[in-house]
Amino acid sequence: MDSETGEVGIIPFSTFTELLKKSEIDISDGGFATNVVSLRQGGRQVAEQFSARSKKNGEFHYAISVASAELRREIRKNTGNFNYQLKIRDLDEPENRKYIAKVASKHFQNTVRTTKSRGGQNTDWVLYDGRTLRKYLKIFDSAGSEDDLIALLATREHQKGNRSPRIDEPVKQLMTQAWDTFGLDSKGLSVANVWDYLATLIHDENKLRRSNKLKELPLPSQKTLKAHRDYLLLPTEVMVAMKGENYTRNKRGRGSTDIRALLVGEMAYIDECKLSLITTAKERGFWERLSDEDRMALEKIDEFVQQRLHLLLMIDVASSMPLAWVLSDKPKAEATLALLRMATRDKTREKIKYGCQGDPAPAMGIGSIMSDNGSGLRNKVVIGAALGLGSRYVVGRTYASTDRTNVERSFGTLESQVIKLIHGYTGRRPGELPSYDANANGVLVTEELYGILTRYFIDEYPSRRHMGIGMGGRRPAEVLKELNETRGLFHPIDEDTRRIHLGLKQSLTPTDEGVRAFSGIWYNSDEFQRAVDRHPKTKVSVFIDPDNLTHATAVIPNEGQVFRLRLQITAFADLTLSEVFELLQAHRRENPDVSEIYEDRIIATRKKFYAELNKIGVEHGLSRSYSTIEELKAMGERMFSGARVVPSPRKAPTLQSGEISAGTDNPEEFSLGSGLRAKVTGDAPGLDASVPGRITHKAADTPQDAAATEKTKLTSKNDKNRPMGRPKKKGKFA
Repeated sequence: MDSETGEVGIIPFSTFTELLKKSEIDISDGGFATNVVSLRQGGRQVAEQFSARSKKNGEFHYAISVASAELRREIRKNTGNFNYQLKIRDLDEPENRKYIAKVASKHFQNTVRTTKSRGGQNTDWVLYDGRTLRKYLKIFDSAGSEDDLIALLATREHQKGNRSPRIDEPVKQLMTQAWDTFGLDSKGLSVANVWDYLATLIHDENKLRRSNKLKELPLPSQKTLKAHRDYLLLPTEVMVAMKGENYTRNKRGRGSTDIRALLVGEMAYIDECKLSLITTAKERGFWERLSDEDRMALEKIDEFVQQRLHLLLMIDVASSMPLAWVLSDKPKAEATLALLRMATRDKTREKIKYGCQGDPAPAMGIGSIMSDNGSGLRNKVVIGAALGLGSRYVVGRTYASTDRTNVERSFGTLESQVIKLIHGYTGRRPGELPSYDANANGVLVTEELYGILTRYFIDEYPSRRHMGIGMGGRRPAEVLKELNETRGLFHPIDEDTRRIHLGLKQSLTPTDEGVRAFSGIWYNSDEFQRAVDRHPKTKVSVFIDPDNLTHATAVIPNEGQVFRLRLQITAFADLTLSEVFELLQAHRRENPDVSEIYEDRIIATRKKFYAELNKIGVEHGLSRSYSTIEELKAMGERMFSGARVVPSPRKAPTLQSGEISAGTDNPEEFSLGSGLRAKVTGDAPGLDASVPGRITHKAADTPQDAAATEKTKLTSKNDKNRPMGRPKKKGKFA
């Protein structure tokens, strides 16, 4: 070690002997303890960095060194020689060894024996001989005040022995080749598969070695092959090769140890999971009333209805409290909107309906919503609704469960505590329950399953101790109460805004009675009626919360405000929309035998009524107010028989366009029709003979008139040089 810079290095022994001859070299037993430990232990300097075996050896050596120093102090005290040093023969005396073993046992907290126990192998700590005890005592005395004595005394003496490798280097190279070119496959090959491939490599190598008169290579065991893989790669690297980066990130990735929210409703995680459970369509109470034919039909339907449902769950991050849970056969945007509606409304109705003792999470706003890339969770409908509510929508990374640890872990807890105990459980993976028929035992109705889940998420899950990050063993229900008292909940959402973005929309035409939603639920208000009068015959948009029908929200085009409408049918006030439909269906549903009785009664009453009307008409000689088909046919024949069609009068002869100049080759003559021609006399500048219709005539009624007309000249009496054209007075020619 360089005394000026403190740099420590290793030099050959020949160089060391040459340095001993120089005066600037200083040899000291102390002051180098830390560097000695670092060189001996491969860079490790403190005992906590050592393996359990090395650390235990250091503690044992420290205990016997303390005991040897205690023996030396007693001897110095008894002899009065305070410079006395223990000799090897002093440490080999039986009495001194018993003393050292007794004192070392107190410091080591394990029994230290002076001799080995009889029998086979044992784990006893046995006192060394005097020479070894003196060596460790010398190291103990040379240590400084800042040195780690346990690390200094933790030598590697226990590793002495034959350290030559048991596997030859060519075999190691072949094992490396087997793992590198074949074993690290994403198909997840087993060690046995790689061992078979290694056997072929060694067989080919031995065939070549036999031809060269060399010793054949042995085939290592599968355990040795696996140990060589662990020597080449870390467990994380092996998992990446076998399972992929996404799987490894979920299993060994970071990002789950953080308190991500401090306010209830500040952040919520949503996710969906396919339940390992079979439900049925045979509803209790209704199945018993069906006929045999209806039961056979329902059996066929049940084969398709009997399926595994999806559970959509929302968990509050700050309190780990369940905010909403929804069952769906097809997790689409409608199911996610139902989840958001449940999270932002009061859940007292579920508590009373299913007989829960605890208090569910109250109605609150959601500041930030995080989901995965599921198509039912991440779509424009859900994201638009969340943004409309003033929430921030965050999409987590694909195959990154650490982004949503709260909700991901809840599914595993739910399945282990509830789902696997219910009839119709299918198991976590295919073939897990080979002797259990889930389809035959799937007798649970969806409503019953939802009741079980509701009681679990209201009573059991919030009441259990939660050991997650930030919870510290507290119960979610108590954390919710504490945060509500100290920090409050995230600001709630306005009812009309919530209905507009999360409710069901219908475009309706208002009347004097208001608006009729879903063909039977009436809503109205005074302000709404006054606004409707200002916009007659205008359709309005009505938004209804299917979980609470007490109020509805109406939006009228060109109106600057929204209208809150009140339910007009008070019998529906405490019902959900689905319950209203079930009630109406129950009202309309009746026994087929009862239906036949009432229908027969209606027909008999109508027959009696018609017969009575006919009787009254005959007795009083009343004329009929209708005509029969035969009477109508006879009336039609009378109406059209003997009818004469009067022809229309004959029109005056006329010419079509283009026929006035047809049939003559002389440009000075123009045909007037019926064999008559007219001739132009004198100069006629500007006359365009190609334009038809410039000359009109009156057709003659008799041949004499026609002959007289043929001799008529086309010159005017007043102006003989007038160009040919239409006369001033119709029918007169010059």
